[in-house]
Amino acid sequence: MFNLYGNDDPDYEDWAKATFGKFNLGFAYENALFSRYKGVGLVPFGFSPASADATAADLELWTAHYPRGILGDRIKIEVKLDTKADYGQASLSHTGNSWKLTGKNTSEAREMRRLLEQMGIVAQINQAWPREQPNLFKYKNSKEVPDKEKQTDLEKYPSKYLTGSGFANAFATYYNTKGVTYIQIGGKGLYYLKSDPNGLRDLGATGFLDSGATMKLRIRTKTSKSDGTYRFSTALLIDNPPRKSGFDLDTEGALERLRWDAVDTENAPYQLKSQRGMLL
Repeated sequence: MFNLYGNDDPDYEDWAKATFGKFNLGFAYENALFSRYKGVGLVPFGFSPASADATAADLELWTAHYPRGILGDRIKIEVKLDTKADYGQASLSHTGNSWKLTGKNTSEAREMRRLLEQMGIVAQINQAWPREQPNLFKYKNSKEVPDKEKQTDLEKYPSKYLTGSGFANAFATYYNTKGVTYIQIGGKGLYYLKSDPNGLRDLGATGFLDSGATMKLRIRTKTSKSDGTYRFSTALLIDNPPRKSGFDLDTEGALERLRWDAVDTENAPYQLKSQRGMLL
């Protein structure tokens, strides 16, 4: 019997195809926020949601600089549907004496590998799993692997979670280096990562690293009941969810506060300046 641990939820190969519900729901959530905030003039001109492009921000907004609010500037936001979403994924291959991250050669796939590589996860995988090459990589594809050798791989490289205090910090650092300084998590609210350039903590936004959130890395062998195939993959996930933030982009109150404060900034773009005098 093949080990079917954790095989119902998507992995990297599913994400790369992006043809199933969970990812579509994630894109729908991004687009819903984009539409709501664009409708009141808070989305900078020319911006559109990143969707599957991991090299771009999911959402950009023009907000005042708090606490004074005299001037404003755009902020970049990572958007996640909920705490169960994947926060970075990759396929796993083997060099002959070490595990390595692999996958498609698209910009978004390369960017995800960069995130995981920055965390030093290859070394952790090599500690968690034997370093010798699995039988899978002696063949062109998993359908060619004899059943006995498949079973050996599935027993020798069991799916597991790796935990570490540095995952959340590395995640926040990674997005900061991309200029993405905030993350909106559905059901939890808006958090600032390692920096809060527009001072949204003044509105109640919580620091992601102060929220109690921890992250874990899943490494697994995913099998298919239907055709007997299997593959190795990894994903960064939320371990302990963050405490609910004091500011949430999903609420009408947050939208209205950001809108009218931005309208009053001296350097507001035209679509916001044109609204001056509308609020009585």
